[in-house]
Amino acid sequence: MRFSAEFSSYSRACRSGKGVRCRLQASVLAVAASIYPFAAPLAQSSTNVAAQAVDAFGEKVGSEQIGLYSEQQVRGFSLQDSGNYRLDRSYFIRSANIVGASLDGTTIRVGINALGIDFPAPSGIVEYRLAEAPPGAREEVEIALRDYGGKALFVRGSAATQDGEFGAAYGVSIMNDVGSDGQKRRPRHYAFVPTWKPNDKFQMRGLFSADRFTKRGGNYGLVLDGTGLPDKFPHPGIYAADWGYTSQLQLAGGVIAKYAPTDRTAVQSSVVVTDLDRWHDDFTRLTLDANGDGTATVFRNRPNGAQSVAVETRGHWWTTDTQRLFGTLRWRTSRNSFRPGEVVPLGPITLENGVPVTPTPAPLSDADPTVDEARQITAGIGYEAQITDSVWVRGSVLKTRYEKDVRFPGLPAQSNLDSPWLYDFAATFVPTSSLTLFATTVRGLEESGTAPNNAANRNEVLPAVLATQYELGLRYRVTPGITFIGSVFEVSKPTPGIDSQNVYRLVGQARHRGIELSLVGRPMPSVNIVSGLVLLDADRRGDLIDQGVLVGRATGVSAITGLINATYELPFVEGLSIDGQLNYNSKSLLNPRTGLYTPGYATFDLGARYTFKVGDVKATLRARVGNVFGENTWTANRNETVWRVERRAFRLSLTTNLNH
Repeated sequence: MRFSAEFSSYSRACRSGKGVRCRLQASVLAVAASIYPFAAPLAQSSTNVAAQAVDAFGEKVGSEQIGLYSEQQVRGFSLQDSGNYRLDRSYFIRSANIVGASLDGTTIRVGINALGIDFPAPSGIVEYRLAEAPPGAREEVEIALRDYGGKALFVRGSAATQDGEFGAAYGVSIMNDVGSDGQKRRPRHYAFVPTWKPNDKFQMRGLFSADRFTKRGGNYGLVLDGTGLPDKFPHPGIYAADWGYTSQLQLAGGVIAKYAPTDRTAVQSSVVVTDLDRWHDDFTRLTLDANGDGTATVFRNRPNGAQSVAVETRGHWWTTDTQRLFGTLRWRTSRNSFRPGEVVPLGPITLENGVPVTPTPAPLSDADPTVDEARQITAGIGYEAQITDSVWVRGSVLKTRYEKDVRFPGLPAQSNLDSPWLYDFAATFVPTSSLTLFATTVRGLEESGTAPNNAANRNEVLPAVLATQYELGLRYRVTPGITFIGSVFEVSKPTPGIDSQNVYRLVGQARHRGIELSLVGRPMPSVNIVSGLVLLDADRRGDLIDQGVLVGRATGVSAITGLINATYELPFVEGLSIDGQLNYNSKSLLNPRTGLYTPGYATFDLGARYTFKVGDVKATLRARVGNVFGENTWTANRNETVWRVERRAFRLSLTTNLNH
C-alpha cells in the first residue's frame, strides 16, 4: 500500500461496423443533429460509472452515480456534516462544494476499501480525485436534456505537453435545471486543474473550482406535526414564497505537491481553501397536519458565509520491503458567520391550494453577525507491516488540539478546548488467494454539522464530537471477475437532533450497528452487476429518549437499503448496452416526537448507452428513465422534513470527444 494518490480513468474504445450497427448509427446521428444541430460534428466518450465501481457503497463520475451511500448518508450519518474528506489523499475541510468538472470522480470508502487510506475516519471517507491531463489535448462536449425539461451544457478537456511536464484540465457546466417539484434552478460550474511535473520524482497540482447557484422561490420544507401522513399531495407543486430567493457562490482552491526522492520515501504537502458566500437564503416552512392543512412561514436569512483553510504535510518511509513508517502534521481553521433572520408568516395553507401570494417584503436591514471559529492542529504517526505472507497490520495514533470560539454580537466570546488522543488499527488475514478477512477500529474527532433552516437556531454550528467505529468483515473473490464484500460494524458518537423547543442541538448518543453486503463484477463478459444490501439499526440514547420525549431512532434513516444494477452489452450491436437498477428503502422515522414513519418504497430505473465512431469522432448517446413505474410516496429527510419520491424522469445526453 504505497503512499501515492490513486488515479483512475475509464474510457471505452469504439470501432466502426456494418449492418445493424451502421443503420443504428445513422439513426442516432439524425436524432442527435435534430436535437443539437451544432453537436453532430463533435466527438465523445462517456463513462459508465457502474463499470468503475469496485463495491456497491458509492461511486460518482460526472453527473452519474451509483451506490448505497452518498455524502449525505453513510451508515446512517452524513459525511458532509462530519467533514471526512480527502482530495487526492490530502486532508481538507469542505466549507464549499468542489465541482465535478474539476474531478475524475468521487468514491465513498468504507470497509476494506478504506484500508488503503492512512489515518482513516469513523463512518467512512469521501475521496475526491482531481482531473488528469494526459499528454496531448482532448475536448469533450456534452449536451443534455435533463429531468423535467431541464437543459445542460458541459465542456471538459485537458491539454499537456508531450513529455507531461506542463498540463491542465478544465471544465465548464451551464445548467438550467428543474427539480421534481417543478422548481427551476440555475447552477454554473467552472474548474481549472493545472499540473507541473518536471521529473518523475516531483509533481505539483493546483485547483480552482467555482459553483454559482441561484433559485427563484428559495428552499422549502414540509413538517408534519401529527401522527398521520396526508393522503393527497399535488406533485409537482412549488410550496415556496414567490418572492423568495436563493443565491450563493462556492469557491475552492489549493495546491498539492508530491515529492518521492527514492522508491522508499515520499512526502506530500497541501493547502486547500474553501469559501461559501450565501447572499440570499429564503426558506419556507410548511407545518401540516394529516389532512394537509396548516400554516406557512418564511425564514428570511441575512447573508452568511463559511471559510476554511487546511494545511497538511505527510510522508512515509519504507524501512524494509515489508515495513513502513508514516506520519502527518495538519493544521486547519474554519470560520462561519451567520446573522439573525426575519420571520414572515404567510398564514393558513392547504396542500391542494399551495402557498398564498403575498407582497414582497422590504429588504432586510444589516445586522452584526455571530461568528463561529474553530482552530485545530493534529500530529500523528503510524506503522504498517506485512508480518507474514498472509498477515498485514497497520496502526496509528494522533494527538489533536481543537479550539472553538463563538462570538455573539455585543457579548464576550464563548470558548472551549479539547485535546484528545485519536487512533486507528487495522489488520487483514489472507488464508487463501481468494479470501481476505479484515478487522478495524478507529477513533476520530468529527464535526456535528449546522442547524437546518427548519430549526429555531438555523445556521448555528454545533460542537465537534468524538466518534468510534469497530468493524469485522471479509472480501471473497467468487470468480476472477466477481467480488463479494461483507462486514459488520458499530459506530457510536454524540448525535444532534431537534428537541421539543425546535432547537437543533446534541440530544443524545448515536449507536449504529449494521451489516453491509456487496457483490460486484462480471458473471460473463457482456454483463456487469453492482448489487448491495445494508441492514442498519440506527439507535439513539439519551435523556430525551429515556423520558419518552423522543423516539430512540435516527430520523430519515432506513433499516434496510438495497440496490441491484445490471448492465448488458448487446452482442449483435457493438457499443450498445442497456442497464437497469432496482432501489429499495424500508420505512424511516420522520417525527421522533410523534413516532410518525414514512413508508418503504422501491424504484426502478432503466437506461441505454450507445457508443459509436464516425471517422475520427467518438460519441456516446445516453438515455435514462428514472422511477419507471412512477412510485409516488412520502420519504423522510434527516432534518425531519418530508418530501415525495422523485417523479418519473427522462434524461437524454449526447457526449462528443476528440483526442489530439
